[in-house]
Amino acid sequence: MSDPCILAHDIGTSGTKSSLVRSTGEIEASAASPHETHVPRPGWAEQDAGDWWRGVCRNTQALMEQHPERRERIAAIGVSGHMLGCLAVGADGTPLRPSLIHSDSRAAAECERIREAVGAEAVYRASGNILDPRSPLAKILWLHDHEPQVYARVARFLQSKDFIVGCMTGTFDSTDYSDASHAQWLDIGARAYARDILAEVGVDVGKLPAVHASSDVVGTLTAEAADALGLPSGIPVVAGGGDGSCATVGAGAVEPGDTYCCLGTTAWIASTVSVPVIDPQQRIFNIMSLDGHTCGVFGTIQCAGRSVEWVLGLVGEEGFGRFDGLLSSAEPGCGGLVFLPYLEGERSPIFDAQARGVYFGITPEHERHHFVRAVVEGVSFALRSVLDVMRERSPVAALRLIGGGGQSAVWQQLLADVCGVTTQTLSTEAADATSLGAAVAAGVGVGLFADFAEGVRSVRITGQREPNAGLAERYGKLYGVYRALYPSLRGVFGQLHACLADLAGA
Repeated sequence: MSDPCILAHDIGTSGTKSSLVRSTGEIEASAASPHETHVPRPGWAEQDAGDWWRGVCRNTQALMEQHPERRERIAAIGVSGHMLGCLAVGADGTPLRPSLIHSDSRAAAECERIREAVGAEAVYRASGNILDPRSPLAKILWLHDHEPQVYARVARFLQSKDFIVGCMTGTFDSTDYSDASHAQWLDIGARAYARDILAEVGVDVGKLPAVHASSDVVGTLTAEAADALGLPSGIPVVAGGGDGSCATVGAGAVEPGDTYCCLGTTAWIASTVSVPVIDPQQRIFNIMSLDGHTCGVFGTIQCAGRSVEWVLGLVGEEGFGRFDGLLSSAEPGCGGLVFLPYLEGERSPIFDAQARGVYFGITPEHERHHFVRAVVEGVSFALRSVLDVMRERSPVAALRLIGGGGQSAVWQQLLADVCGVTTQTLSTEAADATSLGAAVAAGVGVGLFADFAEGVRSVRITGQREPNAGLAERYGKLYGVYRALYPSLRGVFGQLHACLADLAGA
């Protein structure tokens, strides 16, 4: 095939993006479709899996209309998707109910049951991941307890990208090491399902899909799917990977020690390691890499870009057109206004689904631009709390930046100042890293690339910002306030959660 390309789909929290990626790593064209998250009750978050597939179809059709010459040159299809979900499908792959997505924290009681049965430390040491109500392990038990009629009909529990792979291949029985490890289904050392733990808590391992490396070809495009997408049938489809691990590859962070920060709806800092890192305090977690051998050690901020979108809407801003201007119009530190970005609970390093967002230190002098900058500083403080844990193990000289927030020059510098670390921009467009990772996995799967290192050879560092030493003391003091707030409010968050539960039941 001359001039081959790869079709990559990225199932995000707020929408589906599809891209044509050249074998050189260049994103040739992209199309996107939004989808909704439904919140039936506080702490619940669901999506219609059919929306994901309809977005994939619309996007692919649009790309083929724009680039009809590419229709016969697609060498492979790769898929990335948001993680920590729980989609129940029947024997024919039909969703039996909406998918519980990563921010859904309804399974608190089931989480406690797992804790009592096997212990949080045992789960962490086996899976490399922290036991939490948002865990798919706990979500499966919630479905078993609260919707037994659904659970009885489940053939497979899938993640978002697994469902799309099934729609394309007609076989809904594959996942990859990255999603399976983050779901707490996998023994990360053995690279196999943690059958003892699953049996102890009552999860039927027969309802879990087969596990593959992300680059494994798991099927080809069926005639039915090809017709829906406007493509020829028979194109190889690989297992794909979770968005975190795909972003790692898209950031070019494939060698041990490479570290990057994704500033997306959810934000995280991750470093590639040869073996999982088990933190005695369980503040960080591990996700297997797309190659199925190395690991990424992660610390995730649940509501990062989501907090920024929220505050912009709150102050009447439509989009990000004036974002940098608003940030620059408020002085560093915002006159003592501090924000906890816990709008949907928090993951690293506190792992508390009941935590909620807080503005602290409000005075009559604070204006709309202060509230916007305080959110960005709060998210940056949260990321520093993750980076501090990473730095306990080894120094971090620089952070590569990806994700939509990485396009902001002011945020690039602010993050460098708050964290005391050099931030680096990449040749990969800020919002394209996850798609590139999915494409590289597909390219490795069909032999376009010898390995993942060859697949990311086009990713270059294009610029960097050094921390401003003059701001270190100011931000250091405010960071101390930030760190003191959660321990002071932890009990109050629990009281609020109980109040909301009582009101919902009234």
